[in-house]
Amino acid sequence: MKKNTVSLLLAASALVFMAGCAGGAKNSAAQKDETVNESQAQTDAVDAVDSEAAGTEEAGLKSQETFSWLPADVVREKSETEPNEELRKLIAEYYEIPDDELADSRYYYNYVDLDSDGTNEIFAVVVGSYTSGSGGSSALWCEEQDGALAVKQAFTQVNLPVIVVDNEEGGPKDLILERSGGGAETEYVKLSCTDGVYTNVSDAEAVSGLESVQGVAVLCNDLADDMQTGNYLTLEGV
Repeated sequence: MKKNTVSLLLAASALVFMAGCAGGAKNSAAQKDETVNESQAQTDAVDAVDSEAAGTEEAGLKSQETFSWLPADVVREKSETEPNEELRKLIAEYYEIPDDELADSRYYYNYVDLDSDGTNEIFAVVVGSYTSGSGGSSALWCEEQDGALAVKQAFTQVNLPVIVVDNEEGGPKDLILERSGGGAETEYVKLSCTDGVYTNVSDAEAVSGLESVQGVAVLCNDLADDMQTGNYLTLEGV
């Protein structure tokens, strides 16, 4: 009887030991899986950061390639992304754009102080079949007048971007942009402001040696890329 009891105890101990080993193996496997999952999560997070950084760098390089003519010391500034309802209505009314053309008419704008009076105005370009041609698009220089936004000057044949040249002496700032289309050779021209009115793009003198130019390139948007991504504002009301 004693012998049988000892045998039973040994068998029970063996079962407990085996169960413990099995449980330990399961725990070990679970811990291993948890460690692997945590490591994978960390790897995915790092990859995501690297991917975002790579995307940002690629976008920056693409922008530089797209506007390679811009001088190195010129700051690049994209158009505002927030809709401007007052500007939208002003553009549609000024050009008398038909309702069925509003959705296909894009507008790009930046706040700029072109006359150096300490108050920002708006420089806007309107892109679409109704306002654009082979030489470029229509543009408006707008300012507040009697509490409402009004057109100060209208332009044609405007291509993006537009350099607003620094003017340390004060007074109106020159504009430099690309002139092309109509079979003519692409060149860069300077628009000067006299008595509050800028030179027309078609009458502006060509400039060379832009390396020393300093200022801000506004409306620095890739129009083709914007069309693909849908990253633009239209004249269609909300």
